Amino acid sequence: MDNTFESEQAHLSLVHQTLQNTLDNIDNLLSDNADTAKNFKKGAGKETALNFDSYADNLDTFAAIETMNKQIDYYNNKQTQLQNTKSRVTRLLPAPYFARIDLQYPDETEAIPFYIGAAGFSPTPEEPMVLDWRSPIADLYYNNKIGKTYYIANDRKININVDTRRQFLLHDDVLEDIFDTDVAIQDPLLVKTLQENKNNQMGSITATIQKEQNVIIRDTKSSALLVNGIAGSGKTSVVLQRIAYLLYRYRDILVSNDVLLLTPNTLFTNYINQVLPSLGEEAPLQMTFEQLLEQFSANQLKSSTSHVQQLAVKLDELDLVTDDFRNIKLNGETIFSQADIKNLFDQTPDSLVLSKRITALTTVMVNQIEDNIERDSKNGKVQAELSDLTDTQQDKIFGKIISPNSDIAFQRATKKMLQWKHKKLLKQLEQKSWLNITQIIKSVLKVTEINQLDYAYTRLKLLNLVQKRLKFAMVDEIQDYSMDQILFLITAFPNAKWTLVGDQFQSIREVSEPLTFDDLKTIFEQHKIKVTKRNLYTSYRSSGTITEAFVKHGSPELINEINTVQVGGKKPEYIENNDTEELMTNLKLQINDFDDDELSAIVTSNSELAQSIHDKIKQTALSNDTERLPANGIVVLQLTLAKGLEFDNVIVADINADYYKDARFGENRIYTAFSRASKTLIVNSIKNLD
Repeated sequence: MDNTFESEQAHLSLVHQTLQNTLDNIDNLLSDNADTAKNFKKGAGKETALNFDSYADNLDTFAAIETMNKQIDYYNNKQTQLQNTKSRVTRLLPAPYFARIDLQYPDETEAIPFYIGAAGFSPTPEEPMVLDWRSPIADLYYNNKIGKTYYIANDRKININVDTRRQFLLHDDVLEDIFDTDVAIQDPLLVKTLQENKNNQMGSITATIQKEQNVIIRDTKSSALLVNGIAGSGKTSVVLQRIAYLLYRYRDILVSNDVLLLTPNTLFTNYINQVLPSLGEEAPLQMTFEQLLEQFSANQLKSSTSHVQQLAVKLDELDLVTDDFRNIKLNGETIFSQADIKNLFDQTPDSLVLSKRITALTTVMVNQIEDNIERDSKNGKVQAELSDLTDTQQDKIFGKIISPNSDIAFQRATKKMLQWKHKKLLKQLEQKSWLNITQIIKSVLKVTEINQLDYAYTRLKLLNLVQKRLKFAMVDEIQDYSMDQILFLITAFPNAKWTLVGDQFQSIREVSEPLTFDDLKTIFEQHKIKVTKRNLYTSYRSSGTITEAFVKHGSPELINEINTVQVGGKKPEYIENNDTEELMTNLKLQINDFDDDELSAIVTSNSELAQSIHDKIKQTALSNDTERLPANGIVVLQLTLAKGLEFDNVIVADINADYYKDARFGENRIYTAFSRASKTLIVNSIKNLD
């Protein structure tokens, strides 16, 4: 083993030095390339004379310009490649790699070692020094299989024999330890990583991805991937690694804006937003469902009950009446009355679906206005208005002072003036402001108050606002969504492939129709989207004793399914307080035992108790408006904000509150509260709740 350690230390030193040398050289290369490009542009600009005197001269000029542009593109591409290399090297230097696999190909006599890191690095094209964790060969490492197997590259099956699977604990050019193993659950690297202190940013799990997680991350075939994972099983981490993998796998056709990640709240969004940049990828579109809804409807409407499932059926059968339209006016004059619009609507083919009839109607009305503008631009009286414009008005309309010198020029200028005067009207028509969405919903549903989700869905359907460009949609905490919200998402993103992750036992919000994973499968498959289900039943975050405590509040049949990585640990403490005053005294004593370098939380059932604890013991209270966790220390927050986050130590302040006794959600809330803790769990009750 000593020789192995010395050999691996020597290899690490070589790789680290090569990376350092590359970084040292790359700034000079960037500067030299930028200077060369700058000088070339100056020289080429002087030498490339624009000569269009004859056809032959035209060809020569165009050829010279094309040659110059190609050379400029070359310099730009080289600059981009150098910057990308610098980014990869900078990310690798603190830990050049984390694993090695030795592979013997059928036609080779000896195994070839491959080192795997957070990014790929090759000093020369023929010399891969570190493989990107997303590469096809790296898949063999995560599958934990020694012996004969295969991997897929460029859609080809490549048979291989895995001789060695090795892990490294290292930093910079210092090798701390090495492990040869093929059993993921015993990975020393994994256990050491899990035992590190938590902080205000979720970290990448690249070095510790487990076999069942790897299957989900690299799935490229499923139209909808539904992941049911217990608390602390790495669901969110898997989603983020999956996004990084997809951006790598489809790098020629996929950019970060083609991916949407829906998160439960802004605090959680900021908690995870450094994971992808740490992997060298731009973060995707990230927002809460409420923020997404605002893109389709900024209206804050009153009703808390949505009816999207009813609207989905009824809107397709709807025939608009006069009251479903609004008058369209310009400078106080009605241009299209409700009756006018209804008459034009009735002339659109009733064989078309309603959204297409509305689009056709929009085209008809816009064409009418544009025809009027064309006609009036030739009218002498209207043209006279052009001459009456002040210099300021001309500058506003045309961007300059004009002096038309022909009838055609005068007519064109008049037309542009009329287009400017009608731009607000045309915008109203194109935005379909003449459609009375509120009235349509009230008429269809027979209600007096409108729900925002209903309003957004109706606009989505009738105005054809679907976003066909989105390729992948990722939804975290899926168990907290309603059937109406899911239907809205499916309608809004018809071409997306879906990754839906959640935990049935962390459904803690009071909703009229709690969503089950079976419901999810049903609604997607009703829309011809085949669902693949995966389970994550290994607890990574919490110690064995804490996992045992929270799993009891999940499903009884789940207990035997759970695997625990961090066995043992400090047993949870249960403390009864006579009243709130005694709770405050005990909380002060409890937090005194916490390490200042750790991140700890006092979790409450409501925001009022959280604020009271803040006032009495002077710890930071987080609210719905809080955007970021502190890096360490102690925070106080209600459970709805804590969900999805993880802490070294958790104190549950009021476990006997009615919130935790709710017949439908109580056990789920206890499960969720307990499972936020990694090392220490203290559970308080209050005999005499205020």
